[in-house]
Amino acid sequence: MDQLANIESQIKTLWEKAQQAGDVINRLREERHQLQTKVDQLEQELGRLRSELRTREQQVQNLSATESKGAPAFSNGEKEQLTAKVKELLARIDAYL
Repeated sequence: MDQLANIESQIKTLWEKAQQAGDVINRLREERHQLQTKVDQLEQELGRLRSELRTREQQVQNLSATESKGAPAFSNGEKEQLTAKVKELLARIDAYL
């Protein structure tokens, strides 16, 4: 009789551990799903920032070309603002990488 009770106890313990493992697996799946959603959002933001950076770089190139032909396209203050914005965009992109 003791042997039967011992086996039943071991089966009960095994069942509880299996349930706990199932709970952990479900929690990890949910965490993975949430993390993948966050990664997707960050990749989308990174793409947007890269596109914005390319646009700004093109604007800078165009303005530099205009400036080299004669009249300055920006005042010193405007140049500093544009430089600061480009640096900010680069820092945000670097933060995602």
